Amino acid sequence: MKVYDMNSETYQDLQLELDKSQLNCFQINTSTPNSAAQQEAYDQLFAHQLPKDSTVTAPTYIDRASHVHIGNHVFINHNLTTIALGGIYIGDNVQIAPNVSLITANHDIQQMNILNTAPIHVEAGAWIGTKAVILPSVTIGAGTIIGAGAVVTKDIPAHSVAVGNPAKVIKKLTLNEED
Repeated sequence: MKVYDMNSETYQDLQLELDKSQLNCFQINTSTPNSAAQQEAYDQLFAHQLPKDSTVTAPTYIDRASHVHIGNHVFINHNLTTIALGGIYIGDNVQIAPNVSLITANHDIQQMNILNTAPIHVEAGAWIGTKAVILPSVTIGAGTIIGAGAVVTKDIPAHSVAVGNPAKVIKKLTLNEED
């Protein structure tokens, strides 16, 4: 966990990155879909680090893109919202449905100007359902399905299905083994 005082000079310096990401998202969200201008805005947002075989669909609201790491063969549908200061790590072959929020920061209840941040990890092959909210310090295990509308407050083990608020595992998935 990393702690930021929102009144500190260090945190204020981070606002430049926020401003840049907001501008790039605005350009993505207002460009003609699949146009050269939109592609350039994606390249600027992700500093040319978004794998060519991964897709982030507009509109998108990524606040600090340098803290978002996206693997290969990832599909992120429209209206992804991030608070990414704590770090977001998305593995290969992940699917993220529309209107998902990945939130890595929370205010300290004793001092609201203090941000406590912790990373989110979405491991390979996971599927996050529409309108799910993933909170700080959560790992979604490989091959796991998070149901629509789930609020994930704790780690979810690999090859599970989790639903609800707070999300709970309702079943384990069995892996198909070839003979």
